[in-house]
Amino acid sequence: MRAVELNSAALGFGEELMMENAGSWVARLAYPEGNSFLVLAGKGGKGGDGLVAARHLALMGRKVKVLLAHKRCELKEITLKQLKRAEDTGVEVIEEPEEADVIIDALLGTGARGAPRGRVRELIEWANGTESFKVSVDVPSGADPDGGCELCFEADLVVTVHKPKPVLKDMMDKVVVVEIGIPRKADTHAGPGDALLARRRGRKGQNGRVGVVGGSELYQGAPYLAGLAAFRSGADLVFVYSPVRMDFPELIWRDRRDLKEKLASDKVDVLLVGPGLGRDLETLRAALEYAEESKAKVVLDADALKLLPKVGAYFSGRAVLTPHLGEARALLGREVGDDLESRVRAAEEIAKTYGACVILKGKVDVVHCGDKGVLNETGNEWMTVGGTGDVLAGVTAAYLGRDEPWWAAKAAAYLNGRAGEACYEEEGHASPDCLIRAVPRLAKAVGAK
Repeated sequence: MRAVELNSAALGFGEELMMENAGSWVARLAYPEGNSFLVLAGKGGKGGDGLVAARHLALMGRKVKVLLAHKRCELKEITLKQLKRAEDTGVEVIEEPEEADVIIDALLGTGARGAPRGRVRELIEWANGTESFKVSVDVPSGADPDGGCELCFEADLVVTVHKPKPVLKDMMDKVVVVEIGIPRKADTHAGPGDALLARRRGRKGQNGRVGVVGGSELYQGAPYLAGLAAFRSGADLVFVYSPVRMDFPELIWRDRRDLKEKLASDKVDVLLVGPGLGRDLETLRAALEYAEESKAKVVLDADALKLLPKVGAYFSGRAVLTPHLGEARALLGREVGDDLESRVRAAEEIAKTYGACVILKGKVDVVHCGDKGVLNETGNEWMTVGGTGDVLAGVTAAYLGRDEPWWAAKAAAYLNGRAGEACYEEEGHASPDCLIRAVPRLAKAVGAK
């Protein structure tokens, strides 16, 4: 949901508009349930939703009071703004809970985890002991939105926004789902919210030990571009297994002989196979055998995709494949049209056939994983130059080191494309070197780092 909100803001429909619409829906649905209202407001966005509801209810002629669970100085800026608007409308702010016909729970939102504590816990326990009609905004406070609850606000009505959250599945008779104006593209297209990766971990190696298997006498630089992209995008350690050595201080070179043993010795947990590999089927087999035995995550790109049908591997959700249209045809053994509808169907079929996530590259990238899919419109025609696919594969491998394939694929496609746009704006081209430098900067700007 946070990803959808950030995508919505990037499309011009920001938090304040969403808050106004959510709060007005809560007010309309709660209005018939009584004449006096008490809003329990937290410090974040959900508190802001509740304060909007308080203002609307006051304007509708109801008696409304607000009890803050936190000091005013702790409120999020937008929540404080909504508090001032509510007070200007005649809403009274009180210090201690008072009984009312209706209690509106605007305490803890979808970002909260763990059991409620302190003042918030006291207010939930007090409200649960009253006879008031109880309304929760989005999810009952205290509930983990993905499921489970130690102490929850016992709502008679839940007004949830955009889509029902998993924790609501057993109480759908109490749930009303409302739309708050979120653009459809916030769900269907990759945006900055899709780059919200899991937080980095604190010890070396915990954010990915990436092994890049590729290179040949004919194509020497590709695995090093992929390796540098992985390192600069946050992988802790990057090994390059290639018959050709190039010296980069960030990368650890290994000769490719006895590949499985070397991968095991280096404890590689994310395997990127393909850049510059050529027709080396035995190396692909050895790499995939290691991945199967070690349960390492996998990225397959370039030559590895052309060889994959001969291996017949199925990845059970542990891999990301990054084909362009020609490689998609090789993976499926049939012609694939270049129109968007045909490419979406092809990505779905590849994902199902190989049990993997897919980034089908093109003017509009198609990212598909299981039963989920998005389109990515970032990028430009300058990204047709050689090496940009190697960078995408390396970025994907780095992100696989800290998150699941669905999020890694979306983040990599979006940020690699944004890097192409930034490079053209700043330097007049989108060379691999520029992409490698731009991706981490853009990732930091959207909070992916």
